[in-house]
Amino acid sequence: MVTNNYFLIFNSHFDRDKGVDLGRLSICSLENGTLDIWVACSSHATKQYAESFHERGGYLPPEYRVPDIPNWYVETKPIDLRKHKGIAGNFYKITPFEVTTDKGGKRGDFGIHLDANVPGSMGCVVLNKKRFAEFEAWMKRLEQDKIPQISLFVRYS
Repeated sequence: MVTNNYFLIFNSHFDRDKGVDLGRLSICSLENGTLDIWVACSSHATKQYAESFHERGGYLPPEYRVPDIPNWYVETKPIDLRKHKGIAGNFYKITPFEVTTDKGGKRGDFGIHLDANVPGSMGCVVLNKKRFAEFEAWMKRLEQDKIPQISLFVRYS
């Protein structure tokens, strides 16, 4: 159970343009509304279509398509993955670690990280260097305030 008033929202469209479609990641507070918002993406251009969240490499599944989870959680303490190609820095783990979607897709190993390779991800939420630095500043602040994790809600249109 999370006992703070902070949460994240990731929202994006399904494959509207050629190439990687960009969404938005925002950090919000129940008391103060939207605190910051960044351009971000999930998946690669070839996997950004409706229902791809049931497949490996597709979008991060929205929590309402994963039975028995009210929302995702993002840990505020990062995992150092500087030597991992495509991440090359801190990785903010999204839990639960592995899930089965409502159509039987097995998905997992998600996080929020720097987009350090080609644009896109295997389902993680990724940001460019400047935006990721801003996101990390928020996570560091929350970790220092002894907030171990915050909720993440995922929406697609």
